[in-house]
Amino acid sequence: MIFWLSLLILPYKGAQDPAPGLLRSKRASRRLECARVSPETGSQSYPGQIEMARPRGDYVERSVMICRERLLRPDLRAPQDEAILSDLDAHAVAMASAAEALRPDLGERTWLVETHYPSAQVSAKVAFATKNALVRQGLKVSDRTPVLAVGDVEVITRMDPESAYPVACRRYAETGALGPDQALLAVVSLDPRETILHAGLCDRGTWSWLH
Repeated sequence: MIFWLSLLILPYKGAQDPAPGLLRSKRASRRLECARVSPETGSQSYPGQIEMARPRGDYVERSVMICRERLLRPDLRAPQDEAILSDLDAHAVAMASAAEALRPDLGERTWLVETHYPSAQVSAKVAFATKNALVRQGLKVSDRTPVLAVGDVEVITRMDPESAYPVACRRYAETGALGPDQALLAVVSLDPRETILHAGLCDRGTWSWLH
């Protein structure tokens, strides 16, 4: 049994159920982008607006439905962009949590975020959401991004993505682009046909894929 908690991020108050019905038309429901997340993830994204799950033992599985009103018609974005942006906040929280869980010893580092995505606008949104997720976890975050020399870039861009990122991470450390007191969370699109993002962690020249 699933107990639904609904949070509508809308400029008006209405029925809590995002499905069409007596109080919400089909057209109004189609304007909503909804994603189901755990109460823990929801409370991190919207502190104070979502209650944490009750202690285990009442045999009720709980989740949170977070809905936002679309600013653009569904057909105005490319399908990949639409899929990435529809669940961006929850995915950013998951990536930040995975990085911290993998390397809890990096809590005192300053975190940098690097994104690689075909669309510059979507890439900027991904970077912003990821930085916010890291900040909400109490980590120090910098707006700076590491930069490599032109020769390094020319070599790395000719490599396949799975090999390119570990090499770039090593060069960041060797050239001083990423200092020993910093850690890099990279969010990348490995295949234009995929509708998910992948994340990797770079620390002192060592690269680790998170998922």
